[in-house]
Amino acid sequence: MKSRHSLGFVALAVTATAAAVLATASRASAPLHQRTTLSLSDVSPEYSAACGFEVDLTANGTLDVTVHTNADGSVREQDVFPGLTIQVSAPSTGKSFDHVYGPTTYTYPDGVYEGAPAVITEHGVRGDAPGIPPDAGRVVSPGIVVAIIPGLGPITLPTGPPISKTGNFEDPAAIVAAICAALGG
Repeated sequence: MKSRHSLGFVALAVTATAAAVLATASRASAPLHQRTTLSLSDVSPEYSAACGFEVDLTANGTLDVTVHTNADGSVREQDVFPGLTIQVSAPSTGKSFDHVYGPTTYTYPDGVYEGAPAVITEHGVRGDAPGIPPDAGRVVSPGIVVAIIPGLGPITLPTGPPISKTGNFEDPAAIVAAICAALGG
């Protein structure tokens, strides 16, 4: 699924904002909210390896993070990306295209700590490689907090295949092929 390739890229940016919110969310309280601007760029190892040339991802837009902490210690984090686009580009060819990134919810049933289980729910439209419709729907995956970085917060990654998927999802191999074809020389 194309969102997996850019999920880690955006997730690392999200942790900086989420950490500021989670730092004060240790007990049941009113939801905490923070809004910030994202602007970052990195090489995609997955796309670069598949295409045989460097593929860069550049994210620009807004991030809204809301954290709900319950009396039982469980935490629900909602990340919304209004207007966020991820540019996929190949410096060697000068070609690029943009794709969108929808909201993500992280549920931590036992609280947030290293090794904590999580449920990652991706909503809405994601992707949009030329020639292929974007993924659209809801994907629920198991996850785990793999690290908590001081000053940044939790790094939460999927631990397996989706628990459920509803909507339209393209074949991952077809997505990578479309990306490479769109960016190739």
